[in-house]
Amino acid sequence: MEIKKYLFPAVFGLTALFAGCSPEESDSNGLTNDELDASFTVTPMNGSTNRLLLNGNTTATTHAWNGARGTDAKVVFFPLAGDYEVSHTVCGKGGVDCVTATQSINVPSDDPSAFNRIEGGTFETAEDLAHWTTFPANVNGAVWSFNNGTATFNGSQNWAVQNLYTTIEVEPGDYLFDMHVSGQGSDQTYLEWYAGYNAPVAGQDYTEGGQILALNTWSGCATTPFSGQLSEVGCGNTMNGVRHFSQAGTVYILIRTASGVGTSNPFSVTIDNVEVRRIN
Repeated sequence: MEIKKYLFPAVFGLTALFAGCSPEESDSNGLTNDELDASFTVTPMNGSTNRLLLNGNTTATTHAWNGARGTDAKVVFFPLAGDYEVSHTVCGKGGVDCVTATQSINVPSDDPSAFNRIEGGTFETAEDLAHWTTFPANVNGAVWSFNNGTATFNGSQNWAVQNLYTTIEVEPGDYLFDMHVSGQGSDQTYLEWYAGYNAPVAGQDYTEGGQILALNTWSGCATTPFSGQLSEVGCGNTMNGVRHFSQAGTVYILIRTASGVGTSNPFSVTIDNVEVRRIN
């Protein structure tokens, strides 16, 4: 199987995911459209090509960076090498007239601290698979299987649950989680992603730290065929892929999923390219 490299989006303010660009409502700043200037400069911070300062060249009092309201200056973090498009929008009287400037930013190399903490996240080799543990090991009506460079959960009985986990080493900071997911969809089921310092315990649901990312049919996703990054096709009450760890140590990275009750289709989900990267 071809190994794909999925670039994480930029992280604004070092904690929030980079949003798509769209003008948004703003308060009046008294400027007409002709007076607006949305151009901006891009300056490396402390010599880093991954952490950049965006500085708007305008007297406008309202600004939007890639659609998210902000101030005239913005710190952004691109953990991985690649080409990124950044937009700056300023609006005139009443927020009706808006001007947008866009720049393409090339990041030449990965940030040294942003390497993937997951070992075996591509499920390609026996060594990759050795990093993962199914828990409980055997469950009637639920199974994780590994083939063709992917991991697939199949459920055939109501609420049959089997977790999949690995461990990573972390330092204090914020970490960005994502992976590729695909499946045929169902009507009552979920996949939840957690990370915590404590090992999973038999007979207990693992929820330490809260949901980082999820698929949840009750929240409106995974009800029809899906394929894409979990951060894009997932839904639910999650941390939007960013988890803060307050202390260094070993962390358990656990994926919890189950077949649903009364489902029209037994639940199946395939995962690949599992990644956890430090962003701050």
